[in-house]
Amino acid sequence: MRKLASTATVAAIFTGACILAGCGIKPPPLPPEPPPAVVPQATLIGPEEQSKPDEWNLFPDPTTGEVGVYHEGNYVGSVTGNEPASEDPPLPHPTEADKNRDQNQNATP
Repeated sequence: MRKLASTATVAAIFTGACILAGCGIKPPPLPPEPPPAVVPQATLIGPEEQSKPDEWNLFPDPTTGEVGVYHEGNYVGSVTGNEPASEDPPLPHPTEADKNRDQNQNATP
């Protein structure tokens, strides 16, 4: 019975020491919060200062590999990928398909 009392005493002391050791440690302090980000104020543009957007549209043709270029609704030409390297970005130009289409439109029935 003495052994049981001795073991119980050691267990109680060990449990108490663990509880006290766990409570005695302070957690590290939290880092300070960063200051709020400064959001720049957007300048408002009145209706008289707004300009009309310069609208360009590109329509690729998967059958020919050409890209039709339209500027403000009007057909300008095509970009075929065979443009010289000095053109960066490549400029749209008329192609054979454009010439055939113009001839077909000008033909009288």
